[in-house]
This record gives sequence, C-alpha cells and structure tokens, in this order.
Amino acid sequence: MLFDAVIKIRRSSILAAILLACLGVVLLMCPEQYIETLVMFAGYVMIIFSLEQTLEFLNNKRTIMSYISFTLALVVGLVGLAVLVFNQDVLYTLCWAFGVLLIVDGGNTCYYALTFAKRASRPGWSILVILSTILILFGLLLIVGIIYFNHSVLASPLFLMKIIGCSVFFCAIVSAVRLLWILPVKEGGAADEEA
Repeated sequence: MLFDAVIKIRRSSILAAILLACLGVVLLMCPEQYIETLVMFAGYVMIIFSLEQTLEFLNNKRTIMSYISFTLALVVGLVGLAVLVFNQDVLYTLCWAFGVLLIVDGGNTCYYALTFAKRASRPGWSILVILSTILILFGLLLIVGIIYFNHSVLASPLFLMKIIGCSVFFCAIVSAVRLLWILPVKEGGAADEEA
C-alpha cells in the first residue's frame, strides 16, 4: 500500500516537473501579441484539468487527499471559467491562481519532505523544505504583488507573464528535486520482492 502511494508520487512528480518546465519556458518566451491567446488557452486547460480531476475523484476510493484534490480541482475549474467569461483583468486572476497553486504545491512538497524524506533519513530533506518554503514565498509574492502593483508599470501583461513563467519554472525544479529526495532507493531488487 505504501509503495503504491510512492509510485503515484513518483509519476505525479515526473509529470508535474515536465509540464511545469514546458509551461515556464512557454511563458518566458511568449511575445506580447500572443498573451491574450495564451491566457484563453490557459482557461480551457484549467477547465479540462478540473473535469479530469473530478472524473478521477468519482472513479477512485474516497480518501481525505482525494477530497482535498477534488476541492482544489473545483477551484481551478472556477478560475478557468472566470478566465473565459471575464476578458478584462484576466491576467491578474491567473496570477492569483498561480500564486495559490504555488502555495499549495510548496506546502505539499514540505509535507512530503517532512513525512517521507526526513523519516527515511535522506541527507537533503532540509534542502527540500527550504525550496518548498521559497516556492510558498513565490506564491505569496504573486498574490501580494498583484494587489500592490495593480496599476503600475510592473503590472504590464508582459512583465506578469515573465513573473509567472519564472515562478512556474522554479516550481518544476522543486518538483524534480522532490522526485529525487522523496523516493525510496530500492536495494536488492528481486530479494525484496520475495521477502
């Protein structure tokens, strides 16, 4: 049962790291004339993600983590719907949504570091806690920065896309580090399976 959970974490970390790195690169390289199209695409992706997570919730066993994931999926779906319905200030909504998601991912990474990596006596679990704390601070910076710099030069769409891109790319790095330090090293191969 525990190894099934670890395998799920491994798959989730690999997929999250790859997708977030790609998204970060796209956001950093996006020219200003394509920002509106990219934002609308993000709205559709959020809705599709929410529907997929809802279907996964309906088809799997109900645990506390599945209820939390389902609730977050509903929030992401509502943000995606808001992105598609409200065309003005959509980038601010996306910054807020990415900020919340970075905070949740940072908290999740910190939890896994303290639960799995520390108990397994991994040498770098404290680095993972520090990286997850920085991830939470990036999320807070996005949320507070949007509120504070709402009508300044720093709130231009291109600058906001660069900030989101850097934050998401850093989130991909933290996901890759989480993959390295959380997963148990299986020694002995077939000898462990027989025991």
